[in-house]
Amino acid sequence: GLEKSAVQQKAAEDTEALLMRDAAQVAKRLPEDVRDVLERCVTPKTEDGTNESAPRWDKFDADVLEHLMALAPAEAMLAAAGRLLDLTRTTRVDNYSASLSGIIRTVKKYGHDNMATVDEDDTEGGTGTEPGKQRKTKAEKLAEKEAWREILAEDGIVENDDGEADGTADDRAELGKLTGKPHPDDVLLYAVPVCAPYQTLAQYKYRVKLTPGSQKRGKASKQCVEMFLQDNNAGRNVQEGGGGNAGQIREFIRAVVDNDWVQTMCGDVKIAAAGASKAAKIAAAGA
Repeated sequence: GLEKSAVQQKAAEDTEALLMRDAAQVAKRLPEDVRDVLERCVTPKTEDGTNESAPRWDKFDADVLEHLMALAPAEAMLAAAGRLLDLTRTTRVDNYSASLSGIIRTVKKYGHDNMATVDEDDTEGGTGTEPGKQRKTKAEKLAEKEAWREILAEDGIVENDDGEADGTADDRAELGKLTGKPHPDDVLLYAVPVCAPYQTLAQYKYRVKLTPGSQKRGKASKQCVEMFLQDNNAGRNVQEGGGGNAGQIREFIRAVVDNDWVQTMCGDVKIAAAGASKAAKIAAAGA
C-alpha cells in the first residue's frame, strides 16, 4: 500500500489522541478533593463493606470530566462531585457519565450555592432492592435517559426507540466537513471520490464529465486518476484561491485505493474532458 504522508500521519495521530482519551488520566488533573469524592463514587465495595483499591474511572467519560474541570470556582466542582456521591448513596446510578453531566448542566444554570454538601459520615437510608438504595422515579429515569441521549448525540451515536444505542453513526454532521472547493485556510486531510450530476460538481477543483460510452468502471476510473495527476490538467482544473497546493492534493488523490475509485465510477461511460485522449493512452499502457 501507499505510505502515509506526513500530513496524513499527523492527522491520524491527532485523531487517535482525541478518540482514545483515558478518563483516568483526565481525573489526575482534577483537584485532589474533587478527585477523592469521585473515587468514592466509583470504587466498588467488597462484601464486608470496605472499598476496593482501584476506582472504576472507566465509568466516566473523559469529556465529562473535562467539563467538570471547566466549572468555576473550584467550589462548584466539589459541589457537583458531592451531589453525585449523594446520588450513589440514595439511588442506584446506572450511568455515571450521564448523571454527572446532568449535574454539571444544573450547576452552570443555577449555580452551586443551593447544592447541599455531603458529609462522609452521613447514614445511608431508603428502601429498594439494595441496602441504602432507593428505586428511581420515572422522572429521574427519563432525565438520566435524556442526558445520555445528548452525550451520545455529541459523539454521533443514534439511539433506537427502545433506548438502546445501535452503534449507528449519524454522519450528517460530517458532510459539512467535505468540500469540493477548499478555502486557503483549510487543512486538507484526504480526498474522497464523488460521482454526481455535472452541474452539482461545477465548483469542484478536480472534475471530469462522463458521457455514455463503452468504457468499464475500472478502465474509466484509471483514466480519471491519470487526468487528475497530470500537471497541466491540474493547473486548468484548480481554481485560484483554493486550499492546499497541487502537489499535496495529487498525493491525496494517489492515496485513494483503486476499489474506492471503481465503486464510485459509473459503468459504460466515456470521459469527456480536455486531455482525455492522452490520459486514455496512459491508462491503456499501464493496464
